[in-house]
Amino acid sequence: MLKRKLGYLLICLLACVTLSNVDAGTNDSQEYNQTNHYNTPKGFMNDIQTIFKGNDGYYHLYYLLNSNYKSENDGTEWYHVRTKDWDHFENLGVAIPKFVNGWSAVASGSIYPNSNGFFKDLPTTAILAYFTSYTESGQHQYVAYSLDDGRSYHPYNNGQPVMRSSSKEQNARDPYICYNDSNKKLMMYLAEGDKIGTYASSDGKNWEYQGATILNQGSLGGKDLGLVECPNLKTFYDSSSGVTKHVLFFGANGYGYGSTTGTYYMVGQLDRQGNFVAEQQPERLDQGSDYYGANFYQESSSAVISLAWMGNWDYLQGQILDDQGEESKHIGSVSSARELKLVRRDNKYILESFLKNTNRKTNTVSYQSNSETAPLSADGYHRNLLTVSRWHSQEISLNFQGNSTALTGHIRIIINQADSQVLFDYNADNGYYEVKRTSSKIIGDKQANYERSYIIQSGWSQQKECHFYLVADKTSLEFALPNGQIYSMLKLSTDDKMTLIVETSGSNTLSASFSNFEP
Repeated sequence: MLKRKLGYLLICLLACVTLSNVDAGTNDSQEYNQTNHYNTPKGFMNDIQTIFKGNDGYYHLYYLLNSNYKSENDGTEWYHVRTKDWDHFENLGVAIPKFVNGWSAVASGSIYPNSNGFFKDLPTTAILAYFTSYTESGQHQYVAYSLDDGRSYHPYNNGQPVMRSSSKEQNARDPYICYNDSNKKLMMYLAEGDKIGTYASSDGKNWEYQGATILNQGSLGGKDLGLVECPNLKTFYDSSSGVTKHVLFFGANGYGYGSTTGTYYMVGQLDRQGNFVAEQQPERLDQGSDYYGANFYQESSSAVISLAWMGNWDYLQGQILDDQGEESKHIGSVSSARELKLVRRDNKYILESFLKNTNRKTNTVSYQSNSETAPLSADGYHRNLLTVSRWHSQEISLNFQGNSTALTGHIRIIINQADSQVLFDYNADNGYYEVKRTSSKIIGDKQANYERSYIIQSGWSQQKECHFYLVADKTSLEFALPNGQIYSMLKLSTDDKMTLIVETSGSNTLSASFSNFEP
């Protein structure tokens, strides 16, 4: 995906010539690199930091990088990339290094441009970065500033925290910073265990507590989401009602009720102190297991762009083997960009997600099939609508129609690679679908967490027609449903070939197309 294509191609050519992967088991290994997604150049990546539009016309973003993962394993720093199209990225290097200027490892946070002159001691061209550093005395909030469009940062406040935790055990991390037009103050939204604390400042250094949004069962009448992380706040204008809503995003886990770690959102408003007041229950932004540490860019009053780390703490810290059978020390990619829109459906507001993908597509093929003439599958129950083998990076379009008045029975989509399998089983009668996956690359006690089965209600049933859109890459799969729902997951494969099987137990037809994704 990087613009240094010639260098990348040369490396790939040399690897083919030598017929061996000299980088096996290192921080530089390439076994898990993807074609259609951004990959970190080295080590292990996780949370996406603030996304902003630079003076150079590019979209800029940072992510957390541990370039010495499982070697020195000493924490993360902010790594900087830029893009013009959300598909092709240019590496700009480490922007906020760890273990310098008074802080330790650099964790999540956000940036604030000084364009309104809020920081009187800095030029209006400065960019301020707020972030958490985990120190021996606790989780503290630091500030650094940039005078070169975000490429490098210098310590602000003499390298001292602008906010300290009250104790070593207190959860206080991932500050999201924005300006509140109502009170003319800078606002901080801070993840604090099972709540998001709200703070206000007149100078960016001294902060006053305003309240908190509680996210547990007692406050919202819903389910306890456990520890929360990575808060973010955006606005959406609903043209159908003429109403503007605030949407609070955050990362959390749902293990208590059979779900997995993911990115959630709530729709509501801000009170006079800037506290977020929820009007609806939390909803998952992505139904899958590997859309976490997300961040957001306000594209317009009605649209927001989102990117996330494709990963999950519950298994990626385990033993992941590379194609040489050695433990991989280089894992980490970014999701496809998606556009979020707020719509009102069934008397509540929800966010619909639509994948944005402009990468070049080649070698397109199409297929037609009908269950009434399709052969029986190996299980003797389903009908085989399609079996096709392609390389690992594919744009897949699957359109199903019912032979009768509506789609009936189950539709199964199976993706097989030599070292992994994903099974997507959609029940057209009730709208539920089940996702299962296996991989021989993940071993040890973390394997059970990876290979869990999840059952999701799509909200899309008894339809005459249904269109599924898949973005398949070497180690990941993004599955878009027709109602704006997306399921993202890792499939942890190093196999270059992929076989897709489509089956149905009902009376349905299939129209399919496949295209190779090119970098």
